[in-house]
Amino acid sequence: MTTAIAPAATDIAAVLDLAADHITTVGYCKKYLYSVSQAATGLPLDKCAVDLIGAINFAVHGTPRHVGGDPLTFAAEQALTARADAPSLAAWCDYPGNGKTLALALLRDTADHLRKETS
Repeated sequence: MTTAIAPAATDIAAVLDLAADHITTVGYCKKYLYSVSQAATGLPLDKCAVDLIGAINFAVHGTPRHVGGDPLTFAAEQALTARADAPSLAAWCDYPGNGKTLALALLRDTADHLRKETS
């Protein structure tokens, strides 16, 4: 029997930083992991705007699509959900007013909080 090791807070913070960098580069969207309208024009998925979950998936796997239930992606999503004022991260992304600026703040603030927990 193997026991899964939970990702370190510093590793989760690094993923959140990469996710924020990706949103800064490609933009933020609502309602789905990535902008399906941009993808429909032929834009590669790594260039399409993303929501928070898509950004985390990109940071870990290089694609905004769900790849699988890996512990690092799950831990990063859980860290954000714990600090978001919503029942889920998907719901938070869809709330009116939660745009790019607030998404970036949530990512960066959560990463900073995780780093402070370990110092």
